[in-house]
This record gives sequence, structure tokens and C-alpha cells, in this order.
Amino acid sequence: MLSFRLLFVLFPCLICLTISISEEMSKPLLLKELRETVFEYMEPSFRFHLSLHLPSLRSVEKGIYLQINKLDLTDTEIICDNTAYRLHIDLKFKKEKPPLIISGPISLDVDEFGFKTSTKDIMMNGDVCMGPPGPGRARFASLNDSTRNMKASELGRETLGLTEAMKKKESPGFESTLNLTITSKNGEMRIYTSSKIKKIYEGMKILIGVIFGNRTVIWNVGSMAIWAANLRWIVSGVKPLTRNIEIRGDNYVNLDGLRSICHETSFPLMTLGFGMDQRILDHEIVVNAEHLIFYSAFEMFNIDFMNQLTKLPNLKVKMFRIPKDFLADLMDLWLKNGRPIGTSWSFEVEGLVGEEPFGYIDILKRNADVIESDRRSIKLSMGPSSILSVSYGDPRLRGIPIFQLESWTVRMEVLQR
Repeated sequence: MLSFRLLFVLFPCLICLTISISEEMSKPLLLKELRETVFEYMEPSFRFHLSLHLPSLRSVEKGIYLQINKLDLTDTEIICDNTAYRLHIDLKFKKEKPPLIISGPISLDVDEFGFKTSTKDIMMNGDVCMGPPGPGRARFASLNDSTRNMKASELGRETLGLTEAMKKKESPGFESTLNLTITSKNGEMRIYTSSKIKKIYEGMKILIGVIFGNRTVIWNVGSMAIWAANLRWIVSGVKPLTRNIEIRGDNYVNLDGLRSICHETSFPLMTLGFGMDQRILDHEIVVNAEHLIFYSAFEMFNIDFMNQLTKLPNLKVKMFRIPKDFLADLMDLWLKNGRPIGTSWSFEVEGLVGEEPFGYIDILKRNADVIESDRRSIKLSMGPSSILSVSYGDPRLRGIPIFQLESWTVRMEVLQR
């Protein structure tokens, strides 16, 4: 990418050429080539900055190839190559009643009474639902009992001081301002405010459209992470080409929504990471992905899920936080049913400090056709042409000092004999 110093040297030249474009017929071609060259090698955040502040260059910027290495999208934030665009609301109550009614910044929208409110069920043109269908209560109901009770308790404490105002159908009296904070990778911050746009979701929709909408050429995203149940997305323009996608948040995942977000040439994906959703393991986007990553939870693992996993055709799979017993059962199924040569799955296994997952390896040494082994690895015969290799390395500490866990990365591979 061009350095900012060089860009500030080149950009005045570009402006001068723009001013004198009508003087000679040869200059439009020169100007076009210069603009394309300069824009293409700018850092994305600087391109967006110029596009936001110089409307005359916006259409030019939209028509030039854009390369983004990493793009994170949430309900309130866009992170593009280490530059963060964060939206929040500044609330100022006319009469504060600490600790319940206090002024300050919040990252959620509020209603006319000052209640924090979810806007996930508000869909606008171009938006893509990536989470569960139906009203927000469906997502709330998917939480376990302890989490649900905790959230209900928090909600009760938060709204206690506002219920009287709601009963009287009058607002407690407050002003709200939508703030956009842009933080560069070196920590420099720029803050913009709006008194006309009051809602975060509306501000995000506008921001997404200004930055990414109306592009006339394919733009490339190295990896994209989606952290929004309902993604505010572009209404028009060419969609991004991205073959590495991560979907975080809910365990429910609407994979069909990816085709509304990405350019059609993004598929099949190279890498797809998502929460443990057993209902979509046979989805075409899953089975055709080169590399799968499951962000899992212990309660998801059962015999039905394990049987579904054995049917996955994917050669490369990574799974987080799985029980040791589940790993042992999966080894048995691989030995019994076989796997294609080239299969390479890795698992993050957790246990108390000192509880290494070598116990099952010891059992295999006594009961399977062992080719070679040591304390942390073993190679087993899977037939006349293939070998199952299981190994793990040094542990990593997790948790708090008074209750620490160790995690090991266990690799299971099917090798040519």
C-alpha cells in the first residue's frame, strides 16, 4: 500500500488535474489513469475517507478494484484492516436517577422511554438474516435457563426506574446523539456526530451503503467475519469476492444468506467457520467448503451429532472445545468405517491441569493394530492402503489462576500406507 506521506504528495496533483480537466482533451485519459493507479494502491481506510469527504471522487473510487485483507461486521461496528468504525448513542437525561437512569454512551438503541431495545427484527432493503427466524424472543428462548434468568434479572434492574414514566405515557426526558468513532490502526481517533439519525441500526445501514455500496467492479475480501444476526447490507452494487468466512454469535446459522452477501464466484468456500448447528451439516456450502471450523460447545456433543460428523466429506476440519470421550468414540468410528486418505482433522480438547489425553492412546496400543507409537502419538492400521495417525503437542493454560484448565490440540490424519 502507498504510504500516507506519498499519498498526500500525489493527491494534490490529482486535485489540480481535476480542476484543469476541461483545458485539454488529452488530460481526461491521463487523469483517469492517475486516479485509478493512486486509488488502487491506497489503504482501504484512506480510500473510504476520501470518498466520504469528496463526493466528486466517490464514483471514481467505487469503480476501482478494492482489496481488503480482513473485514469484521457486527451490529454496531465495522473493522476493516485494523481500522474500526464504531457507532454508539450518547444519552443525556434531563433528570438523572443513579444508578438506573444515568447519562452516557451506550451501544444499543433505545425507545421513546429510554429503554434499551433490540432492533434485530427490523429488516430493511438489502439486509440479510443470518440468525434464527422470527421475533427476537426466539433467540432469547434459545439461551439456557441460567443465562436467561440472569438476563431477565438484569432487565428488571435496568427498567425499574423507568416503569412509572412508561405507565404515564411520558418520556423521562432525554436527548440522544448518534456518534461514529473511527479509530485507525495507530490509535488515532476521529469522531462524527449526528442529531438527525437517532438509531444505531439506521446509522449502520447508511455507513455500510456509503463504504461498500454501488461498487461497479468486484472487490476482494481476504477473510470476512459476521457477528450480526441481521446483517445490515448493501442495497445495490457488486458484492465482494470472499472465500474465507466466519459466522459468530448464534448457534443457528442461515447459510443461504451468504449468497446474498457474497459474489457468486466466492463459492465453493476455502474456509467456513460457524457455531455448532447440526441442522446444516449437509448444506451444500458446508460439504463443498475446503476447510471447516466448528466453534462448538460441550452440550452439543451426542451420538446423533457424532454420526452426522462421520458423514462429512470434508478433508480438513477443526473443532474447538470437545470432550475427550467424544474424541475417543470418533477414533473408533474412523477405524471401523474408514476415511479417505488426506483427511486431516484437529480438535481442541480441554481438561484439568495434568489430565493429558494419552489414556485412550494407551488403550489403543493394547487393542489395535499399532504400527508405531510414543507417549503423545500413535499410528494405526486402517487397512491395506491407509494409516490413522493421532498426535497432540504441549498444552496451553486457560481459565483463572484459582481454576485453570489445560487444552491440547489433537490431530487425526489418514495417511497413505
